[in-house]
Amino acid sequence: MKEYIATALGAGVVGFLPFLNLNPQPNTLTPTPAPAPIPRLQKQPVIQLQQSTKPGKRHRIQVQVISLNDLKIAEGAEVAAGQIISDRTEERESLEAQRNQIDISIKQLSASMSQVAELPPPNFAVQEAAIARIKSEIELMDGKPSLPATPAPFFRFKDEKLRNLLEPEKMNKVAEGIRTEASERAKMSETKAKLALELNQAIAALDKAQSDHQHQQYQHSLNLIRQQSEMQRQQYQVASLVAQKQQIESKLREITQIKSPVAGQVRRIKNLGQKDRQINLEVVIDVK
Repeated sequence: MKEYIATALGAGVVGFLPFLNLNPQPNTLTPTPAPAPIPRLQKQPVIQLQQSTKPGKRHRIQVQVISLNDLKIAEGAEVAAGQIISDRTEERESLEAQRNQIDISIKQLSASMSQVAELPPPNFAVQEAAIARIKSEIELMDGKPSLPATPAPFFRFKDEKLRNLLEPEKMNKVAEGIRTEASERAKMSETKAKLALELNQAIAALDKAQSDHQHQQYQHSLNLIRQQSEMQRQQYQVASLVAQKQQIESKLREITQIKSPVAGQVRRIKNLGQKDRQINLEVVIDVK
């Protein structure tokens, strides 16, 4: 037992000597092998990945255009802040031309609304004066003393000599008086007939003047009716044109230039669909 313990202790001491840097006496009988070198650990190079401190940003802008010509940029293009992205130039020019034409039409319609002149008051003084003059002349003629209707009685002379001497002369005077009276009556009748004709003509002239005035009044009333109808029609046309102008101005207010709020590069232009004539696009910009 004691021999076993001693052998074990000796083996332990010999195994521990290399760690104590002790050089034991060499055994002449059995040589001791040299200890193997302890391998050294080499440090591996460390690769550090530098992460970007500024992550990439994208800005999205939705625009509406009528044609692709209204789009002023393309994919991959560089854009600056405030640069125009889309502008519906053709549509704006067309709407402005329509608005200018409507303004001209409104001015023309407003200028053509002329008022119908009022009729002057009737004046029949000339015809009435002619009638009054003729009536006055007729009254003057009626106021003259009338000629005797029959000649003076004819007295025959009893004396035959006187009768033969004076009766022919007296008969001639009587005949002359009858002829004169007949001539005067004929002249008076002719004058009265002429005055009566003039009176009838003057009355007819007055009637015609009054009839003409009534016709003028009738025509004036028709002109007023036509004027009112024309003014209503023109007012309706002006109101319709004003409504069209307001619609155009509303469309013009909707047409605005779309500008880029950021600077960067256009990454993608995506078509979101089309409604009626409007094409909806999405512009994606990589912000610098």
